[in-house]
Amino acid sequence: MPAHDDAIYITDLERCQPQTAISASPKRHAWHAQPYETAELSGYLLCAGEETAAPEVAVGLELSGWHRIYIGVYPEHRGIAAVEARLSDDPCFSRLNMGAEWAPLSPHGHSVYELWWKEADLTGQELFLRQVCTPTGTSDEAAAVSCQRTKVAYVKLVPLSEEEVAGLEAERRRSDTRTLFAHNDAHGYLFLYGTATEEAVRNEIEPYRHTDFSRLYWECGAGDLMFYLGQAGRLPAADGIEDFDRQGDRLHAETWRSFRESQLDPLVVALNAAHEIGLSFHASYRPAGFFYPAPLEQWNAGSLYFTRPDLRMVGKDGRIAPRVSYAFADTRRFVIDMMLEVAQHPIDGVCILYNRRPPLVDYEPPLVEGFKAAYGEDPRQLADDDPRWLAHRGTALTAFHRELREALDELAREQGRERIKVSACVLNRDENLQNGLDLKSWVAEALVDTLIPYTDLPGLDSTGMAWEDGPEVRYFVELVEGTECQLALNVMPRHMSAEAFRRKAAALYGQGVENLFFWDSAGPSGRANYSASWNALRRLGHREEIERWLRQGQPSLAPVSVALRRVGDYDLTYQTPG
Repeated sequence: MPAHDDAIYITDLERCQPQTAISASPKRHAWHAQPYETAELSGYLLCAGEETAAPEVAVGLELSGWHRIYIGVYPEHRGIAAVEARLSDDPCFSRLNMGAEWAPLSPHGHSVYELWWKEADLTGQELFLRQVCTPTGTSDEAAAVSCQRTKVAYVKLVPLSEEEVAGLEAERRRSDTRTLFAHNDAHGYLFLYGTATEEAVRNEIEPYRHTDFSRLYWECGAGDLMFYLGQAGRLPAADGIEDFDRQGDRLHAETWRSFRESQLDPLVVALNAAHEIGLSFHASYRPAGFFYPAPLEQWNAGSLYFTRPDLRMVGKDGRIAPRVSYAFADTRRFVIDMMLEVAQHPIDGVCILYNRRPPLVDYEPPLVEGFKAAYGEDPRQLADDDPRWLAHRGTALTAFHRELREALDELAREQGRERIKVSACVLNRDENLQNGLDLKSWVAEALVDTLIPYTDLPGLDSTGMAWEDGPEVRYFVELVEGTECQLALNVMPRHMSAEAFRRKAAALYGQGVENLFFWDSAGPSGRANYSASWNALRRLGHREEIERWLRQGQPSLAPVSVALRRVGDYDLTYQTPG
């Protein structure tokens, strides 16, 4: 963002209200106000530790007109200085933190970093700050919490001219830049924060407001687990389980029990919030989620894997695999019924997430007997990569997509609505057919509306660099060329610098990719956190902006930082002799 000489700094945060929430010394359930100095500024930090559970406070703006809003945070000792902020008119708090990429910027962490939050008309509005906290006790220990360390130094408000406001409003009306797709597993925020409220769900959606994102892929289920209030499957409440391997699993289960008891459906909340800010909503589903290995077996009670053992996958050597197979019509019918139940809501599409725990078919009797009838040979006696066998094995998931397409089309006709789109999050060029995904048939038959190749290069995990291989990208571009099917490549790794995100986007656009997909885009493990990286990422649909940046020699996009000279009585400029 451009520098402004008329910026307003609110540094006297010890004046926040109510004053009962401010303390001159460390205290539970209160912000510790510590004096600080920089070369240009002085004021009071609002500090809260991992057990403070500091309450919500009002900053006191008393301003009018449009401003660009920054929050100055102090991530000392390599912490992830996190804070939640909300204006009076906002539907929920926004969670701001430095993200994973900040640490190399300052080895000792003695600087305040500015997080660009957003632009807003502050007329008649108040600003509220809140610590990020998670309940850690059981229901009878509700006071136990774990919080993210927070040090807020100032709020910076940059007034916008009439010309700048007009430009901003014109930007927000643009549709040509909205080429980004976001994924949310509908699990992480429960696992991390364990809060069963409408606001907690909306908090996951709010970062996409006024960005280049046009779609939200929100997970609605995995196997027979429903991440919505329905009847087709079972809820992930893990009833009767007393001990969990991970604290987050307990928080997840308890939150779902609360959703069920209060009849608050997080999928409906997310759907409404997405539509309110102009995102299309695609209910996404993990087709391999019928059976979980130890130590996550608490999610298996009542699973279709146990109630229908006849649907289990069979390996080449005849051993039963810990999966449910889509070679069986009953499996496909079960999943389609779940998708139809979800589609009773006004969703814009569904997405099948093949990028988690493939394969979904192997050497089940329907496939083996069908191959024998067609070729007179037993596929179990052939090489694993026999092209005839790979093509035949792919017929099961192609049948699934035909049946899904027909069912969704019938529902759309009954409801008098537009086509319910189908997306598929798939693997790389070589892995797809090996795992029963016949993409060519899906595209040729218009069974999928969007292909989302997820995987990184072979041998790399989900933190590795993806799509560095030009032929790999061209394969997918050419696969959909001349068809109605869209292509959206998943951008990895999750955490890169702002500059790296721009370079990655430029390289993909240069190879003919039109849309970019971001797996796990929300939460601390994701990217929607108002860090420097997010502030570059959320504008990656502005291709002309990226091209201009490249022409200028790729100047740094690092956040503005202000070196601290003193915090409390400690002189941070002092250097130990020698």
